Amino acid sequence: MGWLRLVLALVAVRASLILLGLLVPSQAVVRAVLDGNSSTVDFADLPALFGVPLAPGGMRGYLMEAKPANACHPIEGPQPGNGSLGAIVLIRRYDCTFDLKVLHAQRAGFEAAIVHNVRSNDLVRMAHVYEDLRRQIAIPSVFVGEAASQDLRGIVRCDKSAHILLLPDHPPCPDLDCHPVLAISWVLGRTLALLAFATFVLQRLWNWLWAWWARGPAAKAQASQRAQVRTFTRRNDLCAICLDEYEEGDRLKILPCSHTYHCKCIDPWFSQATQRSCPVCKQSVAGTEDGSDSTVDSFGNEDDPSLPGHHPPIWAIQARLRARRLELLVRASPGRRCSTTSVGAAEANEGLPEPL
Repeated sequence: MGWLRLVLALVAVRASLILLGLLVPSQAVVRAVLDGNSSTVDFADLPALFGVPLAPGGMRGYLMEAKPANACHPIEGPQPGNGSLGAIVLIRRYDCTFDLKVLHAQRAGFEAAIVHNVRSNDLVRMAHVYEDLRRQIAIPSVFVGEAASQDLRGIVRCDKSAHILLLPDHPPCPDLDCHPVLAISWVLGRTLALLAFATFVLQRLWNWLWAWWARGPAAKAQASQRAQVRTFTRRNDLCAICLDEYEEGDRLKILPCSHTYHCKCIDPWFSQATQRSCPVCKQSVAGTEDGSDSTVDSFGNEDDPSLPGHHPPIWAIQARLRARRLELLVRASPGRRCSTTSVGAAEANEGLPEPL
């Protein structure tokens, strides 16, 4: 869930930047109209955060300076005699709050107010201080720099027919360069989104690689456990008589007790012993002839009877059954020596019921 919290944080940051860009004021226009609408001069301004917004068509009126200039106290009303045009008042900054200045202009009968900076051309966004005053303000107001206010005074004094037009926005700008904060927030937002996506992809890839790596040793361990049936012992590779290791191609003789020897070692042992028995376990193999024992070309350690959980192979079971039958034949005919022919005949008749 770490990546989810990171994505949500980045989205919140991007939303904050966009909101900040939207809150940053876009410059409006104070347009001075001269010579009977034949020429115009535009000045940048910032609309106030209180009062009513400027209408899309703007606010038109003749300009008057406030008396007193800071409008911190009630001011004189507009002078009559300008036809159908309303009156717009020009107010100096400082000495009291913006909302109080605009409220005094509204109470004096002006339809809009222009507040100008002092000893600076910087534009500021006018905000209210008192909530009760803000609720009473019903006229629009804008803020201009000191140079713009001086030019406006000069135009009005030189051309008595000049009037002012307050427009809500600049002419449309085709790209984001006109709004640097929005441009920065847009670029930063896209960068944060790409970083969040890359972080998400990398984390998913890392989790997949980690899971794949963790499954590898577990699968190998399970395969090893399934393949490991018994423990290799060195004695399974040796002949108990000559103590030589078995090699590929050796002829081995497997006794009914499942012990294995070289044919060249066990045959002399049987010929010299008074009683035919296994050299290791001493189990009697009296009825077994040299040629009747099973032989294989090679032998490994897969059938070690000493290992736990060992199940004798089928040939060992058959050898034991054959030895048992041979003992019964010997007991039934004590004066008769079992030969290869008799053993073969007994094996041929092993499917018949044995005499009791």
